[in-house]
Amino acid sequence: MVSPTANLLVPDIANLLEAQAYREVRDALRTLPAADAAEVIVALDGPLAALAFRVLPRDEAADVFSELTPETQEQLITTLGDERSSRVIEEMDPDDRARLLDELPSEVAKHIMARLTPESRRVTQTILNYPVESVGRLMTPDYVRVRPDWSVQQAIDQIRRWGHDAETIDWVFVIDQRGQLIDDLPIRDILLSDPASAVDSIMDSEFVTLTAADDREEAVRMMGRYDRTALPVVDSRGVLVGIVTFDDIADVAEEEFTEDLQKLGGMEALGEPYLNVSYGSMIRKRGVWLALLFVMQIGTIGVMGLFEGMISRVAVLALFIPLVISCGGNTGSQAATILVRALSLDEVSPGAWARVAGRELITGFGLGVLLSILGFFAVSVANMVGFAHVEQPARVGVAVGVSVVVIVTWATMVGSMLPILLRRLGLDPATSSTPLVATLMDVSGLTIYFLIAIAILGGSATTS
Repeated sequence: MVSPTANLLVPDIANLLEAQAYREVRDALRTLPAADAAEVIVALDGPLAALAFRVLPRDEAADVFSELTPETQEQLITTLGDERSSRVIEEMDPDDRARLLDELPSEVAKHIMARLTPESRRVTQTILNYPVESVGRLMTPDYVRVRPDWSVQQAIDQIRRWGHDAETIDWVFVIDQRGQLIDDLPIRDILLSDPASAVDSIMDSEFVTLTAADDREEAVRMMGRYDRTALPVVDSRGVLVGIVTFDDIADVAEEEFTEDLQKLGGMEALGEPYLNVSYGSMIRKRGVWLALLFVMQIGTIGVMGLFEGMISRVAVLALFIPLVISCGGNTGSQAATILVRALSLDEVSPGAWARVAGRELITGFGLGVLLSILGFFAVSVANMVGFAHVEQPARVGVAVGVSVVVIVTWATMVGSMLPILLRRLGLDPATSSTPLVATLMDVSGLTIYFLIAIAILGGSATTS
């Protein structure tokens, strides 16, 4: 969606481009944040979008380019040609450059890579060599580093010299002669210290790190846990190889959250914006799960067939199936959603399964008792208003109430333990989607309902 400011500018920018007033276009775009300028370019027609992008200075064009969608980036590369595109990509931050080249068709990426300077090519290739979902793909090698034996004034001079090219100067990283990280310092500590004092005098040697091979979700958790704007990334020897910053982590957090929500909805993650997904891909990503759930629902037919005789004798039980089963599906889905999020935020570990089970057992029983009371009265009310005609409403109400207690308690256990089991097996807990839990509860809940009804009612209650 285009921001209000960008939306207002689109017609004006289009008119200026058609009038060949390129200087005015450049000045207008330069007053906007890179994200808003990118939205203006995306909103323009294809030829005008390329023309608007051409008028930007190369360094500013690189910032705007990194904010564009992969599809728009590819279109601009095609329009601008390899040579001009490579100059823009050269100015991008290394992590953004690597992400772009990874998403481009291989032939296009090879042409662009060949035109980069040797140093940019080396840095980009290093990042690309890390696994796709790793911290190494997010990190940038542009940061300020100092030595412990330097004076604070030397550190400040270093910041002034290299800070313009750094991704951030909020944090300065202290390394030894072997390049190993030994501390990180907030810029505030350096600026407020005596310029003549040594850097090691303001060090506390307490720092947190990521490794380049870590999953990017670990970077999201650590950034949130320690409330940092940047985290150092080290290799297996402790050598500082880059940093990840909060803006990259924010993008990852949004992607991961979106992916989890889509999986919880009972489908594969789309992996790209909704309107960019092809119809074939949409059907495949949604249809596979729907087909699986459809097949699983056959189990409910089997349960109904198994208790067909009971239903024929106590037909009124069939009227309350939706009421009873929905309690299990809703409760199980709640528990699954809570646990998936808790695992994602690292609030719960798989090792805490016993504690979670005990907590959910008590919670499920309490919720079951509450809903069972409502279920008991629902049977009586349905009988009084004529929705159902039951010869022994009290006994049927008890059967429904007891069934609800057991089903809801069982549902909380299934919904809470399934995500933990998936995490322990190394799978994504979000796979325990709410439709999956609801389907499991349909099958098991029906079985519980009819077994309890047989125990309490036998064949004594019938419709009138």
